[in-house]
Amino acid sequence: MNEDGKAFGLVGSFIVDSKLFLEGIKLARPETRADLPIPGNRVRNDLTDVLYGEDIEISDTESFSNDPCTGVKKLKGNDVRIILGQFDEQMAAKVFCCAYDEEMYGSKYQWIIPGWYESSWWESWINSSQCLRKNLLTAMEGYIGVDFEPLSSKVIKTISGRTPQQYEKEYNAKRGDGQSSKFHGYAYDGIWVIAKTLQRAMKYLNATNRHQKIEDFNYTNHKLGKIFVDAMNETNFFGVTGQVVFRNGERMGTIKFTQFQERKEVKVGEYNAVADTLEIINNTIRFQGVEPPKDKTIIQEQLRKISLPLYSILSALTILGMIMASAFLFFNIKNRNQKLIKMSSPYMNNLIILGGMLSYASIFLFGLDGSFVSEKTFETLCTVRTWILTVGYTTAFGAMFAKTWRVHAIFKNVKMKKKIIKDQKLLVIVGGMLLIDLCILICWQVVDPLRRTVEKYNMEKHLLEFARSLKQ
Repeated sequence: MNEDGKAFGLVGSFIVDSKLFLEGIKLARPETRADLPIPGNRVRNDLTDVLYGEDIEISDTESFSNDPCTGVKKLKGNDVRIILGQFDEQMAAKVFCCAYDEEMYGSKYQWIIPGWYESSWWESWINSSQCLRKNLLTAMEGYIGVDFEPLSSKVIKTISGRTPQQYEKEYNAKRGDGQSSKFHGYAYDGIWVIAKTLQRAMKYLNATNRHQKIEDFNYTNHKLGKIFVDAMNETNFFGVTGQVVFRNGERMGTIKFTQFQERKEVKVGEYNAVADTLEIINNTIRFQGVEPPKDKTIIQEQLRKISLPLYSILSALTILGMIMASAFLFFNIKNRNQKLIKMSSPYMNNLIILGGMLSYASIFLFGLDGSFVSEKTFETLCTVRTWILTVGYTTAFGAMFAKTWRVHAIFKNVKMKKKIIKDQKLLVIVGGMLLIDLCILICWQVVDPLRRTVEKYNMEKHLLEFARSLKQ
């Protein structure tokens, strides 16, 4: 709750490696609990500064005081996947109800919320959430709660000579049926901190200033105040709440992580601020997918390439065409002295077949793209396939044109005088066409050679629809 008495909500997405997203939460200090009298804006700003300081980007922030559904919808629209929430139990029930309606749960999302709620807190607020019980529990499944560790789980004797477990047993026995506070361990260690601080300050005063005693302290004595602060910062002992160490006047405690699994909260790990270590307990943390959720929809650019099955089919048809052309060439050469074959200009026929075979060969080269060859080879390939297709087409078309021209020249003779146009003349025509092509190709290669370029396309419609389905 903030100072205005309204529930405060903060949600954000952290762009981090999804396997290490807990590292971002371990940075939260115990002082940022929502049940302490710290204004909501201060908590949010403090956490934001810490996250930015650790190079963790916050992609979106939403706040609300009553209806969180609008904010949840905005988060979904911004493709937020890892969400940190800061709100009380009543607001948490409403948020998870909205999350269920927006389908923001499951293997694609990770909710991280305060862990200081009462045990089975959802039972008290199901009615206020206007959500079916099973729907609320479905949306809550897998959330991670973050809270300070009220008592250390280590079985080690503390400064008082008791283990944390012995202290808790004795505390409960003396407390009886009275109401318990989760801060009792910190209060107990706090008394020891005061005692150790006073002891260290007294030793310092006795060793350095015999004229000033600790009894002379008052709130205007800044010198004694600094001695107390320095003495407290030197405090280092094992208490019932763990290792008691101060840094810049702040207690370095232990943060525990719990996860909501099958309608109950299970402790899955803890962060030791003193040693700066994060420990996951025996792989108890469960993700609803095969791996931790990604922080956003990942769209990878892929090289648009020719379909391998399509290339294989066309290559097979091309080979059949080249085999057929080779058979025609063999037949034409073998029977070149036959009257009918000889009358059809076998040399021109051979050129037509060779031109066709060159054009066939270019199909193989045009099908080789960046997925088959390197960038440097691809540039060379672009030039080679252009030359082969051009020469092949000109050879086949030139020979066919020469034969057609000869028939035209013969029948154009109105006097029907015998006119002989030998194949050598036709070869000159074909050679002339090839010479023109070669001149153009050489100039092209010298002045403006082919270069490999990469064009970026917009996401294709079916891929865009697929990406949108992932967001849902």
